[in-house]
Amino acid sequence: MDLREKITIGVCSPGVWHAMFATSMIDIARSQSQLGQLISLEGSGVISRLRNQVVATFLEKTTDDWLLQIDTDQIITIDHFKKLIAAADKDERPIVSGIVHAAWDTANLYPEPVPCVFKVGEENGLYAMHEYPEDSIVEIDAAGTGCLLVHRRVFEEMRDKADQVHEGDKWCWYRDMPLNQSWVGEDIFWSIRVKALGFKMYAHTGVQLPHKRTYWLKQEHHKDYSRYVSARHQSAQQEIEIANKVGYGDIQHTSDSNNNSAGNSKS
Repeated sequence: MDLREKITIGVCSPGVWHAMFATSMIDIARSQSQLGQLISLEGSGVISRLRNQVVATFLEKTTDDWLLQIDTDQIITIDHFKKLIAAADKDERPIVSGIVHAAWDTANLYPEPVPCVFKVGEENGLYAMHEYPEDSIVEIDAAGTGCLLVHRRVFEEMRDKADQVHEGDKWCWYRDMPLNQSWVGEDIFWSIRVKALGFKMYAHTGVQLPHKRTYWLKQEHHKDYSRYVSARHQSAQQEIEIANKVGYGDIQHTSDSNNNSAGNSKS
C-alpha cells in the first residue's frame, strides 16, 4: 500500500464496545498516520443493513482510499494493522482479510473454532481453511467481515453494476439470502459478488485477531477439565519413571494443582 493512502475504519455495534477493542483502536489512532475517518454505526437486528450503511457513508462522506471493517468484539494490534496495510495493494491485492475464528456449535462439549477464511472445494462449496502457512499472504475465495481491508474501487464497481431498481446505490453490497438451499450470510454473499466481478481476495495469516466469545460453564466442563489434569499428571509421572530407569537419578515432580486454590482462581 502506498503510505500516502488513507484508511477509514468502519464499525458496526449494538452500542457497546469491548474495552480491549477500544484500547486497540486508541493505540492505532495514536501511532498510525494513515488513519483517516472513523465510521461507527449503532443498531441491532439485520447486520447487513448496518454494513451497507457503513460502505455508503464511506463512499459519500470521505475521500479515503481504503475501508477497514472490524467488529468490536475483537482486538487488533498495531502489528496486525501494519501487516494488513503492507499486504494490501489497490491493483494486486485490493481485498485483504485477517484471521478471525468463529465458534461453531457442535455436538461436543466445546464449540469448534473455525477460521473465517474459505476456499472453494467439492461441488463448488466453500470450506474453512483449517490449515495454512504461518505469517503468510494466501489467496482465498471468501472471508468474514470481522477484519476486512477493502480498496474503494471495489465498492464503487459493485455500486456501478448493482440492480438499480431494488438495490440502488445504498443497499448494493451486503445481503442475507438463501442460496442453493442454504442460508448465506452477508459476508459470504459479498465475497461471492466481488469474486464474480473479477477481484481477488487474500488473507494475511499473521494477522490473528482474538475474538471475544461466551458460553455457559457447566458441570460437564469441570469433569472434562478434571480428566485433562489427571491425564497430564499421569503423563508427567511416566516421564519421571522412565528417566529414573535410564539412570538420570531421582527426579522430583511437583504438581501445580495445589496452586489452583480458591484464593488464586480466576473466573
